Amino acid sequence: MKKFTLILLLLPFLAFSQKLKTKKDRILIDEKEVAIFKEPVRDQYQLFDLKGNKQFTVEYKGMSEGKTILNQWLLLTSADESKKTEIPYEVLINSLSPSRIMFHLLSAKYELFDENGFNQSKIDAFFNTQRESISDKTLKTKMEVVSSKKDKQEKVARYRPFVKNDGTIMFGGTAGTNIVGKAMSSTYTAFGNNNTVNVYDLDNVQVATARATGNMNNDVEVTLFNDSKFTYPAEKRFAGPDNSSFVKELIEELVYRDITLGHQAKSYNRNLMNEKIKLAKERSRNIYNVNGYAFDEKGTRYDGIITAQFEKLDINQTGDTQVVDAIDNYGKNVSIKYKNEKGKERTITLSAKDNVRFFVKNSDGSETGYEGMKVKGDAMKKLSNAMSLGFNNAYFYEVIHNSKGNSVLVDPVEDDRFVIKLKNKSEGQMIDKRNNEKLTVQLAEYLSGCKKLAAEIKKGAFDLKNSENLINIVNEYNDCE
Repeated sequence: MKKFTLILLLLPFLAFSQKLKTKKDRILIDEKEVAIFKEPVRDQYQLFDLKGNKQFTVEYKGMSEGKTILNQWLLLTSADESKKTEIPYEVLINSLSPSRIMFHLLSAKYELFDENGFNQSKIDAFFNTQRESISDKTLKTKMEVVSSKKDKQEKVARYRPFVKNDGTIMFGGTAGTNIVGKAMSSTYTAFGNNNTVNVYDLDNVQVATARATGNMNNDVEVTLFNDSKFTYPAEKRFAGPDNSSFVKELIEELVYRDITLGHQAKSYNRNLMNEKIKLAKERSRNIYNVNGYAFDEKGTRYDGIITAQFEKLDINQTGDTQVVDAIDNYGKNVSIKYKNEKGKERTITLSAKDNVRFFVKNSDGSETGYEGMKVKGDAMKKLSNAMSLGFNNAYFYEVIHNSKGNSVLVDPVEDDRFVIKLKNKSEGQMIDKRNNEKLTVQLAEYLSGCKKLAAEIKKGAFDLKNSENLINIVNEYNDCE
């Protein structure tokens, strides 16, 4: 079955493996005359059956811009000239004869005629098929190319780049004094494809690396400092020892793409880093410049702009926000910019170890509260604590439930790390990543003020990984009081 299917798939190709050739005004397939053609004008052919009845006209069309061929296609017109359509010009055989290439395409791919002559149903279907206008599309492309060339000429004229023999790049032409960078060429290798030019700006940033491929089109592949790439067909060839003409054309291509050297790359990298930081801030759980208020350890209230950083920024989106190479202060401090009684702007930083609180105002009018505290339980909340010379296990936690001054809180970064904090205790009890069996003993001891509840917890009546259970525990503790 597989062999039979393969044969069926190959049949169209086998059928048109028959040899097509022209002799005077005749088209022959396997030495059999099948059609008559006339060439009233160059590259235009009128096709007739052997009785002299006109079938259609085919004409080669092409459009170029300078030395570059933009596109090639065939225009076909029906016998009565009422219908026209365009198809891509495709070379399906090895031949130096344009007519033979066209006739073979019409026979082999579109099946308009074969060894038995013209196929009228195929011809009718061919002219009734809607196709895009290749000529219109190519004309649009040409207009874009012409516009690009004009744009390029205008930009180059504006900067007038010039390259000295020592590789110094200047703007302002041969008499210019505006040095913007330097180009360094590799040693020339005849017929090689590794001839390169490195372009540096005034900050010694390698702005571009150009490689002459050495192919027929003299293409040059360019990689920019921001890892983007482009290729252009060079008019000048890489040569040695004087390569200034090749480099000048390269600089013109850079200028056309708005790469103007000087200090541009440094500014670009700085702006890119600022944008990365901005996006990293948006992705993080940190709080930056949000309206709110805070209470210090004495209960003094400060209204203003709140900033609190709970995690390291993941600027390069590696997924790693763990601090392992510095003293960890993330989640331990909050700063608030406020105005004093004289209307002067001040900034104060409050520490979680002093049991301070702060609140941020959300866009929907609600507020989110945070409490600073030391915790019992997982002393190694963060790996970097082990390296911190100023070790303390006090952090800010987000309040998710508060009743009668007793609270359930969650780590602002790790959603599965909770804290229960009683108002009459200086420390909170952390519900960390350890299993329930170990956590129940500590939590039962922390809530020993309610013996019945503590006993239930110790027996494993609650899944301590569930925040709703923790809220129920605090509410039951309040009822117990």
